Amino acid sequence: MKRWPGLSLLCMLCFFRAGAIEVVASHKVFYVPDNNGYSAYAEVYWQIAPGSLLFMEVTPGQLIAKVKTEITFRNETGVVLQDKYIMQTNPVATQQQAFTQNITELQRYKLPAGKMWMELKLTEVIDSNSQFYTVDTVQVTPPSGKPMYSEVQLLDTVYNSAAQTVFSKNNRQQIPLCANFIDNGRNTLFFYSELYDSNTMPDSTLLIQKTYISRRPLQDAGFKMSATDTLKAAVVHPVSGKFNISDLPSGNYYLNIVLQDRTQEVLASSSAFFQRVNDKKAGSSDESDTVVFEKVNYLDISTTFVAKFTVPQLKAILKMIRPISTPIEVNTINNFAHKPDESYMRYFIYNFWKSRNNQDPKKAWDAYTEKVKEVNNLFRGTGKPGYETERGEIYLKYGAPNERITVESEPGARPYEIWTYNVLPRHPQGAVLLFYRPAQMVGDFELLHSNIRGERRNTAWRSILYIATGSSSQNLNSRAEQYFPGNK
Repeated sequence: MKRWPGLSLLCMLCFFRAGAIEVVASHKVFYVPDNNGYSAYAEVYWQIAPGSLLFMEVTPGQLIAKVKTEITFRNETGVVLQDKYIMQTNPVATQQQAFTQNITELQRYKLPAGKMWMELKLTEVIDSNSQFYTVDTVQVTPPSGKPMYSEVQLLDTVYNSAAQTVFSKNNRQQIPLCANFIDNGRNTLFFYSELYDSNTMPDSTLLIQKTYISRRPLQDAGFKMSATDTLKAAVVHPVSGKFNISDLPSGNYYLNIVLQDRTQEVLASSSAFFQRVNDKKAGSSDESDTVVFEKVNYLDISTTFVAKFTVPQLKAILKMIRPISTPIEVNTINNFAHKPDESYMRYFIYNFWKSRNNQDPKKAWDAYTEKVKEVNNLFRGTGKPGYETERGEIYLKYGAPNERITVESEPGARPYEIWTYNVLPRHPQGAVLLFYRPAQMVGDFELLHSNIRGERRNTAWRSILYIATGSSSQNLNSRAEQYFPGNK
């Protein structure tokens, strides 16, 4: 990638685009010795789907794309570090080359100790509406006189080379893996970490390092995928290796690195989560394994109903199913917003509906789409689809209310709606929700108050709903007061 200090006017002859910008991003923190102990730096890296960029032909046969890059580290007191530059892809001659190239960027930033938040914002230079934005937590805790591992970094490609590039480390080129999802096309798992302060142990200490794959973090090894080495004490000891995972069944795993002494006392450890999809292996058949791995029935997703969806459609579906998702499923959907992975999204959506209808997941999806269509018709005209509105989300979650009262012109009150449900699961006494239209909103309503556990509850709802009085003293005949009397 090239850094451009500024933008110049270009004679753009043609433009090629496949969709909105799509990015997978990650980071790891490492340390280097200095006069005060250790200095920390974060490796921030991301991969852009080339088909999601807008390529311009600046001269005949020269296609490029440009992305404005903004990286900001903040802590509780403000901005710690900020970087801005223009990233340009390597020139290519054809549209096919443009959409099949590998676009991976890596930057390193020196950071102070403590907890920070890293913001990464990418914006296409030609189309400012095409953006990617994510926020992630960065924790910097330098070594303090005891052995400590850095975070474990999964790698895409590793080869020996003394060439000085942004991917250089220890006379090797190490291109990080930006996602922790490993599909059928990858049968080798490369990794890298660093061990600090092993030299602080007594000279008589035998340092034994174990690396292995397990079902849960730091659990005993399984599938005979483990390696043991003895180490020489050092201030910084690079840790690198690989595992052949061609026989690793589909499932969720952890790559673990553990430092022990001769008595098997754990001196330091670190783990990294990854997910494996392997159509050759559905589960473990080796009875000698010390760990019982979760069996995953692999399915060729290209034969299912989710195969036809584009990436934007997959993202929309994740928003549609969020109201009826479990807390764990919501957490997964939130993670997709930061680290979208097309294959994983398809598997997640398929398994979501399979868990609702094991025999016919498509039937469950088709029935739900009818509800989504109904919601879109009921709450359209708000500048976004109905399923993204708060009324739409409640409708999808609980169904149609038994009673829906719309109050558009009550004196001294903003427009509002009252929804009632005679019976809800875990709420047999019935439920009431109060929606209102804030002054800055034209057609949409927000949930202001309810008596449903887990939904928004605002005992100061009167001061927001009533414009003139700020209380219910002059609104005793209000419909809202009839449903939420007293201090309710």
